[in-house]
Amino acid sequence: MAASRPTIRDVAAAAGVSVATVSHALNGKGRIDARTRERIQRIAVDLGYQANPRARALRTGAGNTLGIVASLMSDESADRDSRMDWYMRTAVAAAAESLARGYALTLVPPSDQRNWVQTLAVDGVLLVDPDPADGLVTALVERGMPTVIISGDAENDEVATVSLDRASAVACAMTHFRARGHSRPALVIDSGKRQTAAGTHHAFVDWCALHAITPRVAVADASAAREEAGRAATLELLQRFPDTDCVYAPLDAIARGVARALAESGRADISLITAEGMIARLSHPPLTAIDTKREAQAVEATRLLIDLIRTGIRPASTVFTADLIVRD
Repeated sequence: MAASRPTIRDVAAAAGVSVATVSHALNGKGRIDARTRERIQRIAVDLGYQANPRARALRTGAGNTLGIVASLMSDESADRDSRMDWYMRTAVAAAAESLARGYALTLVPPSDQRNWVQTLAVDGVLLVDPDPADGLVTALVERGMPTVIISGDAENDEVATVSLDRASAVACAMTHFRARGHSRPALVIDSGKRQTAAGTHHAFVDWCALHAITPRVAVADASAAREEAGRAATLELLQRFPDTDCVYAPLDAIARGVARALAESGRADISLITAEGMIARLSHPPLTAIDTKREAQAVEATRLLIDLIRTGIRPASTVFTADLIVRD
């Protein structure tokens, strides 16, 4: 006969504490000494303890269901086609991994996000590229909702994240530009604080410092339609730095605006790289693009979230290295 699965009472007995203390330790709740919490978590792992999903469903009103939300979607109606491609690639990969591990995935609408935090009946949340200003991460943590961020800040100390190494993405783009004989690169990003912009900006400035190059950065208005904002920012960039010979625009909706500005200015000599997706593939000509490991990030984040739900132990964050898809 197969051995019975260890229960929370087994963990409590092995740790010499109450069941309530074990529950609080594994769920990050209660006032428990950090050493005691870590000891209980190690014992749970050693025993092979996994939280009972049916019991959790009775406590939370959820049951083997994950939620996925991208706050980025709510402010980009003018760029919906490219954003939907980006979002659905993430959601489909996460849904496939969820189903393979016995969970359903719910797509959470991006509107009225602070209210759904308190009422959403799921076991855990995949939060895609959150805006640090919207407070969603803190609200989810305060509720005690298991959460993993996709494409967030790898240094986040509140929850586990799965992210792209922005420095590797910048290095891929710059190395390719140099191989094509370009030496005066520029970056076009939006003015938001999400990692697509903020993380890339930081990595680009560091790369320029390493190579003794003055950073050329154009910032598109995040409150405007991304394509038009990218166009306007690029036209302004060319006024300031007319000898620019290559541009990296990590957000593909902005890259489409960059391409329009280059065409209007007769600057076919300027190379453009963006993130892999529908815009890069369907541009004329198609654009060389950074493989951001979008699907791999979604799969890994789903695995981490389910492990967090089952064990109550926050997993280590994961960082992916970018690759380049060459089309020029």
